[in-house]
Amino acid sequence: MAATPILATDGQRRLESLAREILRTDEMLDEIAGVEALYSRDPLGATATGAATIPRAAHSIAVASILYALSEDPIDPVLLWGVTAPHRFHGLELPRSGFGIENPDNVYRKATVSGDHRYEIRGSFGPERVVELHFETRDSVPGMTVMAAEGGLQQATLRSDAIVTDADGNFTITIDASESAEATNHLTIPAGRTSFLIVRDLLGDWESELPSRLEIVRLDATEETGQADVPRLAKRSAEILRTIAPFWLDYFNQYSYGARPRNTVPAPRVRPGNRGMSTGGHFALEDDEALVVTLDGLGAEYLGIQLADPWGVAYEYVHRTSSLNTTQAHPNADGTYTFVISRDDPGVYNWLDTDGHSAGLVAVRWQSAADPRPDAAVRESVVVRFADLAGHLPEETLRVSAVERDLQRASRAGQFHRRYT
Repeated sequence: MAATPILATDGQRRLESLAREILRTDEMLDEIAGVEALYSRDPLGATATGAATIPRAAHSIAVASILYALSEDPIDPVLLWGVTAPHRFHGLELPRSGFGIENPDNVYRKATVSGDHRYEIRGSFGPERVVELHFETRDSVPGMTVMAAEGGLQQATLRSDAIVTDADGNFTITIDASESAEATNHLTIPAGRTSFLIVRDLLGDWESELPSRLEIVRLDATEETGQADVPRLAKRSAEILRTIAPFWLDYFNQYSYGARPRNTVPAPRVRPGNRGMSTGGHFALEDDEALVVTLDGLGAEYLGIQLADPWGVAYEYVHRTSSLNTTQAHPNADGTYTFVISRDDPGVYNWLDTDGHSAGLVAVRWQSAADPRPDAAVRESVVVRFADLAGHLPEETLRVSAVERDLQRASRAGQFHRRYT
């Protein structure tokens, strides 16, 4: 008997069907046009890459807004998967929903919970556990609250290394307003209000790791749920989009474009909630230029680097290498990793593919890092001419032919699609 799919749950199918219906409403189509106009008015909209990627980015954050609206029911919660590549599998089909430089190595799920109720998340790890499973409650959807480096305010976190499981990897996590210093597998949320729950499965090895099986259940289930109100949900989706699109535009203008010179990757910061370190920046290259970045993993269980368009939507990463982690990349002899960011293929294995564009955002994340040392994390980031590239790469750099690149891409796509099984 075939195993049931991890992500194509009954709740996911039901809500994705609604999402497609909402996306076709005049209210959402008008709001998407408004986001495109917003982006066009920004100075980024006057750049070649910015202008070329506006429709893609506006549509993607619109789908994300719909999924957020659909995840706002604390009475009948569903751990709704989204912020991901377009997909079609097991009866599910939805366009791209990424934004905020989503991490291709993450499987993001979300729900809304209320401090007036009690919940359980029932889950199990697969045979090959993910690098990290992270539960987090926030005051609001990222982008619907005050501007902060993390996009919102955290309330509580729980990481997989603190989760108690049985011998088969099964676990139960409780969520309610009770507080106990001795409680295990528990998230405390504020009484009398709703909280936004984010769950992230971090996959380092796409070939062996699968997201955890998760289900959320409200324990004091007494109220009956009603029929979905598409006009109301479309209005709410448009409200969310109208808020988070300018938020994330301002966020990147403040924390990336306005704070850092282009074509540099600065030292990272330590993230709250024991989530390691992160850094990022923006790049704008001439056709014959490449940005060479060398990173030290510092013993972290996970190090990943990725590219996004100027608006924060990840460049194509299923069939292209716009992201690489240390399982996917080839290391230098000293254990560091050197990556090449460029529009054209430089013929090196650790190429971060810009999907034919010359500009965008770059993000780097270190997670499950026992010894965070921000000053030692970024060894170098330098712009070089293509003709001079060989002189800026380690001697042991792995080179690839066009045929080998095609094989690398095909293998990557096959590995990515395993998470759909």
